[in-house]
Amino acid sequence: MHILTTSTDNQDLKFIPRADATSPTLSLTDKEKRTTSNVTVTKADDGGYMKLTGSFELKEGRQYLFRVKDGITEIYRGLIFCTDQTALDKYFINSGEYVTQDNYDNDFIVLD
Repeated sequence: MHILTTSTDNQDLKFIPRADATSPTLSLTDKEKRTTSNVTVTKADDGGYMKLTGSFELKEGRQYLFRVKDGITEIYRGLIFCTDQTALDKYFINSGEYVTQDNYDNDFIVLD
């Protein structure tokens, strides 16, 4: 998963594609709203990686699916999580989504 911020300045995505492309295209799908947009990117090679630089319009706390294509052939598919948090080791994406049940006891039945 790639982590980007809400900044509209150019940001980089760096990955190893299935195949090389001279002019790749990137589509970005918001997983919450289920809307897809195309992002204009520039490509650079970075030590065996493909680096795409573009201006992404992302919302805080949302996940995005991105697909990189060379013509009609998909060469990479990945996920982006958007956050402006700086202490990423203390940030939990699923915080508050799970509810624990306190009315269960820990009694076990042992069968011989």
